[in-house]
Amino acid sequence: MKKQDTWEIIRRLFFIGMKFRSWFILTLIISIILSVVSTYRPYLTMQVVDNDITKLQDKALMMKHIYILVGLVFAETVLNFFLVYFSNYISQNVIRDIRERLYAKLIYFRTSFFDKTPIGQLVTRSVGDVETIATVYTDGFLMVFGDILRIVFVLVMMFNTNVHLSYITLAILPLMVLITRFFQKRLKQAFGDERNWTSNQNSFVQERLAGMPIIQVFNRQKAEFKKFDDINITLKGALLKTVFIFSLFFPVVELISSLFIGFILFYGGYITISAGVVIAFIQYISMLIRPLRQIADRFNNIQRGIVGAERVLGLMDEDYAMQNDGKVMKDHFDGKIEFKEVRFAYDEKQEVLKGIDFKVSPGETVAIVGATGAGKSTIISLITRLYDINSGKIFIDDIDLKEYELYNLRSHIGVVLQDVFLFHGSIYENLAFGDETITLDKIKAAAREIEVDQFIDLLPGGYDYVVSERGSSISLGQRQLLSFLRAYLSDPKILILDEATSSIDHESEKLIQRATEKITRNRTSIIIAHRLSTIEKADKIIVMEQGKIVEEGKHLELLDKNGYYATLYKAQLRHEVEMEEENQKL
Repeated sequence: MKKQDTWEIIRRLFFIGMKFRSWFILTLIISIILSVVSTYRPYLTMQVVDNDITKLQDKALMMKHIYILVGLVFAETVLNFFLVYFSNYISQNVIRDIRERLYAKLIYFRTSFFDKTPIGQLVTRSVGDVETIATVYTDGFLMVFGDILRIVFVLVMMFNTNVHLSYITLAILPLMVLITRFFQKRLKQAFGDERNWTSNQNSFVQERLAGMPIIQVFNRQKAEFKKFDDINITLKGALLKTVFIFSLFFPVVELISSLFIGFILFYGGYITISAGVVIAFIQYISMLIRPLRQIADRFNNIQRGIVGAERVLGLMDEDYAMQNDGKVMKDHFDGKIEFKEVRFAYDEKQEVLKGIDFKVSPGETVAIVGATGAGKSTIISLITRLYDINSGKIFIDDIDLKEYELYNLRSHIGVVLQDVFLFHGSIYENLAFGDETITLDKIKAAAREIEVDQFIDLLPGGYDYVVSERGSSISLGQRQLLSFLRAYLSDPKILILDEATSSIDHESEKLIQRATEKITRNRTSIIIAHRLSTIEKADKIIVMEQGKIVEEGKHLELLDKNGYYATLYKAQLRHEVEMEEENQKL
């Protein structure tokens, strides 16, 4: 992500906040009224001390002024409440809007983006960094405006009270600006380091928790804990650096404030200024220092928000969305697929597909086989446009794949992946997947049709059974069957099974095979096969090796050729026989 100018970030955040301009205006009005009320109070205190108390001119007028002072204090309290509440109300609405914009963009990003970006980093952007942006609104635009306004009013009232003392007090302004600027630069760098290491820690934890079985199987607990501890120590150091800067900043401001108040007391006694003026100026200096200190404090918090905003807005500016320029939308696909000289690489280093050519006729079942890394699954990703090809052409029903409207294209394709993903929720919610047209009765009918209803009925609660994250509370074979049913419910014209039987038990494999025969009827089906015995009835078998098609034909034809496919088939058959013999011995 490219580096962004701070003022550009502030400008963008300001215009995002303008979506709630009526609340902005109301908060500004409150801020103006609060500035007038708070700065008039010391002036009125001076009048009470010099005229009402010292000279005892009119007790009734003194009580009236005291009542007004009490009223002003009460009004300040109420106005401060509404100022803080409305500022936070605006900030929470803004960050909700930013979260929605960010997530709405993320879910349309290309698969390649998620291949190279740690998920924990994206979680940090979407949650933690977005949350820090709130400080730009709670401590930012409105509050800083109010503080500046209060400083202006304080200076006006100070000059109206005593010109000489006002000129002396003005010396505090450039000093506070220099101090604030000094700390601001160091805090920005410190906050940047903190957010980076927070992101690194989140990415590390997310990845290790997802791969915990591997860590435990290989006894890597101590090594992984050491890595986590190193990151945690570095993060602690980054956080303590910000704490150190804050801890140094506030005492310095307090020291300057105390020195100026002491000087005013000394000067007032030296040139004989009335007690009311001295009291008023002590209050004015406190009122001047407070917004100056608050502005500095707010700028420090805003720096944290700006660092978060830079990361979030930078992500929102990325153009990783899959191009969806296609205009063709069809209600029905025939299911004809054709690859012409298709080449593809995930990166510039290694080409995965090296000029692939093949055709699939409507309603035909085609199996693609080959060793790991041959490019089988890549073909599936290209048909569904999870990735775009580097060169060549892919046609569906004689129309270039890119000419189809992307979501219309995918609505006609059903996919069962080898790595089944189930969301935390009920069986019904995972099968319907938010589609309101898929009723429970429809799901039950489809499950009976492909003979996977029995195991669902045996689960506690049946279709209301809640599976844990990624479906770990049920067996791998059951997850695969549910994935199979989910694809079938979408009633696709093109069905893709990517290693659908590679990791399931024998009984589940039988269910899948029977179901496959039913749902592939009158559908174009592409089966990425691991167990070659499951694709003997395929209309065509495509054999791949190192990104190229080396053989093509029916099962018996390929065996007669005694080539690459026959070698694979015999080796696998021999392995299965050996495994069966081992099982019988046990």
